[in-house]
Amino acid sequence: MPMPVLGKEPSANPDHSPSLPSPPLALPPIQVTQTATPPFFPAGVMSPFKKISERFAALRREDSTKPLERLALSPFTASASEILLVQQTVDDICVEIPFLNIPQFLDILSRPDAIGIPDAWWQGLMNALIASALVYKTHTRSIRDVAPYSWAFFRNAYAVLPELIIQGDTIGATQAVMAMALFTRQSADIRTTARLLGMAVRMHHTAGLNVTTLAGQPILSDEDENQRRLALTAFVLDMEIVVNTGLAPAHADRVANGLLPLPTMPATSSAWYDSVFQARVALAQIQVRLAASLASPNQADLIALESELEAWSLRVPSEIRPNSHYRDEASAPQTALDLPVAILHLVYYNCLCMVAWALVRHVTDQMLKSGLPEATDCFALSERTGHHRNVARVTARATIRTMSRFPVRLYADLWRVVAYPLAASIALLAVVCKEPDHPDAQTDLSLLSWFAHFLDRMVREEGCDLEKMRDGVSKFEMVASDAVAAALGSVMPVNPSLWPLTLASGQTGKAMATLMTCSSYVPMYLAQALIGNLSNRDTKNAKKLAEILEIPWADNGYGPFVPDSLIPVSYGFAFQSGGSSIGREN
Repeated sequence: MPMPVLGKEPSANPDHSPSLPSPPLALPPIQVTQTATPPFFPAGVMSPFKKISERFAALRREDSTKPLERLALSPFTASASEILLVQQTVDDICVEIPFLNIPQFLDILSRPDAIGIPDAWWQGLMNALIASALVYKTHTRSIRDVAPYSWAFFRNAYAVLPELIIQGDTIGATQAVMAMALFTRQSADIRTTARLLGMAVRMHHTAGLNVTTLAGQPILSDEDENQRRLALTAFVLDMEIVVNTGLAPAHADRVANGLLPLPTMPATSSAWYDSVFQARVALAQIQVRLAASLASPNQADLIALESELEAWSLRVPSEIRPNSHYRDEASAPQTALDLPVAILHLVYYNCLCMVAWALVRHVTDQMLKSGLPEATDCFALSERTGHHRNVARVTARATIRTMSRFPVRLYADLWRVVAYPLAASIALLAVVCKEPDHPDAQTDLSLLSWFAHFLDRMVREEGCDLEKMRDGVSKFEMVASDAVAAALGSVMPVNPSLWPLTLASGQTGKAMATLMTCSSYVPMYLAQALIGNLSNRDTKNAKKLAEILEIPWADNGYGPFVPDSLIPVSYGFAFQSGGSSIGREN
């Protein structure tokens, strides 16, 4: 049965793209021209389909929205119109994570029997790609309407997962599970994403696909090309989750040796994207050691990592190189970033910030153990931590400024990266609350304000479901603003609980500064706890931070900034039996 007809193709000239005010000392308003934007309708709300077919009605039937039952999974076979949808969007789906050899994949799609290929890996791959394609073809304001259909196709993909686990000894099986992980990566379910990704890595290894040496081969077969792309993308995603959440890696160090450089991307893309992804892989190799250093801090190792990250940035081609040292608007670039480049910059700044934050914490711990007088203030203005604090501050600023150049095409794109500016906001909040009279505090405060207004604009003008995060970051700004005002003026804040730091009875600012600069590990762990469902070493500290700010923490297993629209159970993707509570901590 034919699939509903989608709205008209997006215009190449996105005049309706949001005009974002530049953050302080950053960039003027920009318009994204590198990537196409979703269809726009003058009424403000896109009607994603001209009509809903009986096929979608079947997918939306009552038993498709109930929690999953064991032994009740039966996948649909992709139709011709759905295959066409994947053909139109596969470049967008793979633009950041090029896990598919697109020319070969499109050749398979063009075969007359592509619809009826019965293999489990093909059904899993196609249904996961269709689920993602629906997101890419839908305007943000209509995402809530289309999400049930998108998750219905993901359920179809999930239906073959048991078969893939038992019989999946091919590259296609691993690609199917990888496609599932990429889809859930667009949700707030970090836990399921990590599990699917770990499963894809293990399937790749247990099938013996990781033992072939591809180094030095100028020409690769389609199978080798698929293998190379799959290995590298799995490595990059693994390191992303490992560094941002503290999970143990599924890969060993230097896993990418012999797999670079990538062959030329298909004609539908550009070889330029290859250089971006190669830089991302090289950065992931540093992230392996960063994750280990965060788990067991060593000052020499952390300093070496800081130098290695700086050296990495110098090796990156100048046209895509991140630079965290722009001090004025005139020296900053004036163009929008492509999505893969923007994410590359955000990942780099986060790595530098985490290293600097870990160094401050490690040096402070050593000072406390030694009994030095300056250690009584765990974020003391001492020469031993001054440089590292400045690096953390500068990279946090660079992260937020990057968002003014971020190509906001889709809500899913924004959600995938929002942890980075959120972590940067937490870092700036911490240093402002600790040193509200610092010469740079006013600039830090204005950047916090810019990010809060950015989130508000995304909610009001783009329909992004970010109200909870917007309200939370607005509280960050309020506390920081009162701290700076109290430090620079003689008038005390109206609310005594907001008196910061050295002021009498200053509880909120003081408690937050101590929590974030002494007790917590890194701002990214706090951010992940606020927007995900995966426990990490800072989850308890994140709950304390939310309590101080009077931000309610729901009992649904997700952080307080997570919208219901990004929780899989909202679309019936859950099991009625639930999980055992044996051995769990409350």
